[in-house]
Amino acid sequence: MTTATENGTAANAEAQAWVEMFTEGWANPVDADAFCDHFDPHFQPEIRMIQPSMRPIVGKEAFREEFARPLFNLVPDLHGIVEGWSVDGDVAYIELRLEGTVGLRPFTMHTCDRIKLRDGKAVERVAYLDATPLLKALARSPRAWPKFLKTQIRSLRRSA
Repeated sequence: MTTATENGTAANAEAQAWVEMFTEGWANPVDADAFCDHFDPHFQPEIRMIQPSMRPIVGKEAFREEFARPLFNLVPDLHGIVEGWSVDGDVAYIELRLEGTVGLRPFTMHTCDRIKLRDGKAVERVAYLDATPLLKALARSPRAWPKFLKTQIRSLRRSA
């Protein structure tokens, strides 16, 4: 993983530090704002977030308003446990187990995030995940449907 050049070694050290920060950020977030405040200094201003079933999100404010707020509104107790990671230069791959409750239904979901860094800060995150466990918990929690539908409608309006 580590290259023989000084720049490669420095990039690996930055990526490893980023993984440690990521682990802390997902361990026990209090709410969407605390979550975003933790990550904000570690994102480039033009951070790009890509994941299935969502349009790409660009920028720190979009991360807060279009990703974190709707997510923590739907799953207030959401947290994540890093199960593994790998670093290759300025790219970190992080395996994350997400756990939370939708309505009264607990769920566990796995994701692998590829984080591209520039100057020690994330410039792009691509998540590879299957949201089926979250959707199953949501389907069995009718009280959560209005929150979910409201989020989906807002997302459709933004992409129009």
